Amino acid sequence: MKLRVLLMTVFALLLIQGGALTADDGVSVQALVDRATIHIGDRVKLTVDVNYRAGTEIKFPEFKENTIGDFEIKDAGKDMRKGFFGNIVQHRWYFITSYDIGKQQIPEIEIKYKNKGSADWKSIKTGLLNITVDAIIPRDKIPPDIKDVKGVLGYFEINWFMVVAVLIIFAVIAGIIIFKFRKKPAPIRLPHETALEELEAIRGNFIKNSDVKEYYAGISDCVRRYIERLFKLKAPEMTTEEFLSSLRGSAALSLILSLDQKDLLKDFLNACDLVKFAKYSPVKGEMEMIFELAKKFIEETKEAR
Repeated sequence: MKLRVLLMTVFALLLIQGGALTADDGVSVQALVDRATIHIGDRVKLTVDVNYRAGTEIKFPEFKENTIGDFEIKDAGKDMRKGFFGNIVQHRWYFITSYDIGKQQIPEIEIKYKNKGSADWKSIKTGLLNITVDAIIPRDKIPPDIKDVKGVLGYFEINWFMVVAVLIIFAVIAGIIIFKFRKKPAPIRLPHETALEELEAIRGNFIKNSDVKEYYAGISDCVRRYIERLFKLKAPEMTTEEFLSSLRGSAALSLILSLDQKDLLKDFLNACDLVKFAKYSPVKGEMEMIFELAKKFIEETKEAR
């Protein structure tokens, strides 16, 4: 019996070196994560193992609102297996994520236990775990000359005389052009020209209605339509994962797009998806940056054929 207790104590001390284990009354608990740094929206796997003797009852906590601290639980599972020396190990795992950038902390998880037949519950806690959450597009990659999106001009701030004069001149010029070239077919517009015009229209609508999700969805759809017109790829009909997978598997596109252009497109689509489908709220600099990333991708690939 003494040898068994000694070996279990040594085993517990080895696990404590990981910094996430406590032990008492023959019960030990360990919490680990599969990585210490993630991007916003990524899933990190949290595992909790409780090691105890037969005849002990174990109770895991119920996480309210499906959260562990500031982390949201996306998936979970459990199993049970035999450990060393005939003891039992309950194994729980949780896929969790966070939408807050910076240093985050997974709080202590309290496990309750008691001997069968006893009415008194005892408890044991895991250690704190630190996670660093980074933005998908690092802040240091935002160009320094990007300015905040300007608001709509007030009625009295507009020079209406100049507006009317420009409209008259534009109408005269347009009339002359239409009269002169009315019998000629309109020139075929290139994919990049259409895409760049769409981008400007999307930004104009955003300035009017300030709908962030509509703004990101519009820019994402614009780039996808551009890719469809230029590369004959059904990008608008694919999810981001399906599109990136087809991009990696296309030998033709691998010759056309550089590695930097592929990375730029991947970062762009993932950033758009975070706003469209998750809870991420971008700052003004990021909203202007996503516009510049889309424009940069279109201008860099417009000569690709």
